[in-house]
Amino acid sequence: MDHLRLNGGDNPAIELPRSRWLRPDLPAVPSGPLRAVLVLLPHAGGTAHTYTAWARALPEGVTVLAVEYPGRGARMAEPPSADLDAVVADLTEVLVTVQDALDGRPLILGGHSLGALLAHEIAGEFQSRGRSVPRLFLSAAVAPHRRAGLPDMSGWDDESLAEALGASGDIPREILADADARDMYLPMIRNDLMLARRYGPDTRAATTVVRTRAVVVGGADDPRCPAGELAAWADLIDGPMQLTVLPGGHFYYRDQLVAVGRLIDGLVTTPQPGTPRQ
Repeated sequence: MDHLRLNGGDNPAIELPRSRWLRPDLPAVPSGPLRAVLVLLPHAGGTAHTYTAWARALPEGVTVLAVEYPGRGARMAEPPSADLDAVVADLTEVLVTVQDALDGRPLILGGHSLGALLAHEIAGEFQSRGRSVPRLFLSAAVAPHRRAGLPDMSGWDDESLAEALGASGDIPREILADADARDMYLPMIRNDLMLARRYGPDTRAATTVVRTRAVVVGGADDPRCPAGELAAWADLIDGPMQLTVLPGGHFYYRDQLVAVGRLIDGLVTTPQPGTPRQ
């Protein structure tokens, strides 16, 4: 198939060009008229499959498209990219097409950890092009201008990195105990951690302020993104921002998908800043 078909309910179906960057989650179409599309960007080392469970927890009429980074999942044969500018540029081009196809219905960019940083930056690219800025769901990420001094995990040796990933829940310990699995996962994660290093006050312009509506959420017991850091995203969001702390650690959402679904529903139903009510 050359196109991805989304159910329009009482309206005509929406067809999106196929892209190696986007994987439709399950179910691929909402159970009712399409209200919004949520594009989810994974954490360091994550795949599009990371978000499979989200589609079942989201409100009616919201469909999920999950991003697949090169070098993993369905794109395992491709080399991973450490070029942050290229990743942002390629994804922006794809998502502009998605926004155009939605014909005014909301496009929401969501991301966890590294994915949240990328979502915010892509939103800035939309803004710089004079386009409507997607709404944002930013999860478990320290804001770019607050990242000075964070540990550079990309330079850790295999044992230290594996121990940290197992402790935080990034990768199950039983997988990390397998030598072949470690040889596959650790280089991929190091590559993504190098991308994350590009965000920060000393390495990248971290002052992009985007005019949009946002939900910022994290886990109460997350050592990688302490809950007290989440409020700093308000410096980079010119618009209403809802801050929510849920029980759990860095991957709090695994046990909190019902709450996540409610937060997404709020992003869909509340008008964008400067957008007249219909």
